[in-house]
Amino acid sequence: FSPSASAIWVNVLWFLSLVISLTCALLATLLQQWARRYLRLTRPAHVPHKRARIRNYLKQGMDKFYLPSVIEALPGLLHASVFLFFAGLLVFLVGINNIVFKTTLSCISVSAGLYLFASLIPLIRHDSPFHTPLSTVL
Repeated sequence: FSPSASAIWVNVLWFLSLVISLTCALLATLLQQWARRYLRLTRPAHVPHKRARIRNYLKQGMDKFYLPSVIEALPGLLHASVFLFFAGLLVFLVGINNIVFKTTLSCISVSAGLYLFASLIPLIRHDSPFHTPLSTVL
């Protein structure tokens, strides 16, 4: 038995999507734990100047270990996971049924168009409330 090329692609895309989304879930949980630890360590139990020193110390650690970049990367990874899943879904459906494939492709195209709009509009209108991880790259 030898799987078809489309079956291999579907599995690659879906497993990548699964691994990335589970990694995002784990990372989000860790970030929440780190935030709770930060709040616990900087609570008002200490005098103000000691709290300021603790906050400064923790802030230096966050900067040293690129925590803001990790936080910013999380939505982008999740978006990539969704797009990988959609790609795998289309590869899967193209050989199954043409009507289902075209209907799904239409829905994904509308979603991708809205995502692209939300990504590009901040470049044109700086007061736009819309922004995606792709907006930063563009």
